[in-house]
Amino acid sequence: MDELKGSLHNHSDWSDGRNTIDDIVAHARSLGLAYWALTDHSRASFQANGLDEGRIQRQLKVVAEVNQRLADEGDDFRLLSGIEVDVLRDGLDFSDELLAQLDVVVASLHVPASDEAENTRRLVRSAENPWVHMIGHPTGRLLLNRDAYKVDLTAVIDACGATGTWIELNGNPYRFDLDWRLWPYAKSKGVKCVVNCDAHRLEHFAFLRLGTGIARKGWLTKGDVINTMDLERLKAALRVKRDKVGG
Repeated sequence: MDELKGSLHNHSDWSDGRNTIDDIVAHARSLGLAYWALTDHSRASFQANGLDEGRIQRQLKVVAEVNQRLADEGDDFRLLSGIEVDVLRDGLDFSDELLAQLDVVVASLHVPASDEAENTRRLVRSAENPWVHMIGHPTGRLLLNRDAYKVDLTAVIDACGATGTWIELNGNPYRFDLDWRLWPYAKSKGVKCVVNCDAHRLEHFAFLRLGTGIARKGWLTKGDVINTMDLERLKAALRVKRDKVGG
């Protein structure tokens, strides 16, 4: 648990989270974390007050102001900009040009198709997008409440391994998604894990500990988990796919 430096999938009151950005930053700093990504929902998730392009641009300015204030105070903690972008039938909810402006992009399927082939195609295509860093809660399951989406997870893992896309281990106890039984296979394909809170309120920061337990159950070690990296190494890792696009 102490080796995790932050979470890369989280929400604020800009979408369906309960807490302000300032409260989130203060809480993360109080826990001794090095960074925290703000990945509110995209516009297709209207039920979650998803952000449109204009609100994303305004949030980017707020994140920059917060980080400037922290730097002026001599604090090394940093807030990372981002989005949880919906995976739609015809592609992602936002253009590549917009996604390129964000530090962290999580691609998640919230409204699945009825057949496995279509869901698998959507997630594979998302992994192939150079601006997507990770696939969020790939099965969409809610334990004891909602079954997993129909998806060929082997194909999705293979695509992530081929493209250098990470897969989330969502620490929410109703999700624990990707399932621990699949991590040995993902690891064999070179896929890196990100242990995320998917936090919607401050108490959800504790999901980092739960996610750590599931990662250990899946035989993952520090080197397999992206958010054990310090801030500078993380920034370099976030640039890898994008640098390939830039030539």
